[in-house]
Amino acid sequence: MNMKKLFILLIPLLMAALVACSPGQIVSSESVTHRIEFAYIVGDEYMVSDTTALVDISNHVFVGEVESISFAIINDDTGKAPTAECNPSHLILITIYDVRVITAYKGADQATMRVITQGGIKGYREQEQLSVTMEAGARSLDGAYRVLIAPEISSLYVGESYLFAVQDLIVELDGYSNFVGVINSLQSLLNLDNPYYMVDDFSSISVESLISDFGTTAFAEHWAWWQSENPDWAQRLERSNMNYE
Repeated sequence: MNMKKLFILLIPLLMAALVACSPGQIVSSESVTHRIEFAYIVGDEYMVSDTTALVDISNHVFVGEVESISFAIINDDTGKAPTAECNPSHLILITIYDVRVITAYKGADQATMRVITQGGIKGYREQEQLSVTMEAGARSLDGAYRVLIAPEISSLYVGESYLFAVQDLIVELDGYSNFVGVINSLQSLLNLDNPYYMVDDFSSISVESLISDFGTTAFAEHWAWWQSENPDWAQRLERSNMNYE
């Protein structure tokens, strides 16, 4: 089965099959040794209506800390690393977040969960992303080397903790196959600073509502932990409120 279909089945319509980029979808960034072009991944997203629906569709729901970020190329036909026989147009860049599990609400029975998002990250280790893309020979349809990015995906930072609602993926790299992926860009990766903020205009999903789905004391326990781990929690909450106004 084509890997694009696998992603669509497991991450319903998060990002549709890669399409040829129009000039309006190309952005550039000046760097020390190369002028890097980014091509946006374009696609519709599957959104759920409430926390119960999100929990039901997720294989894993957990709070975790991002420990490292890496980049790789996979063959979208196989979900595996490229081989010499790969069609270059079927090679796609992915970002891999190694996340240390702090609190597992559903699934997440490993100490570290490896979360995949399609595309790279603009403004972060750009040369590395370009090198990975070029070394694998992952060319765009017009023959150029471009770093694919998903503009809707929130930036995750090493050392920061988030609430994840993710699904299992059929991907294997370097003998590892327990990768997970986001359901959609807004509801799968939740910032913890403001637990009451509704993450979208389509549902009632927030950190508080999602964690509360796991018991009457679940959120109170999380919030007590968050405050103890972050003495500046009040300032974080205030900044978050200002950003969302």
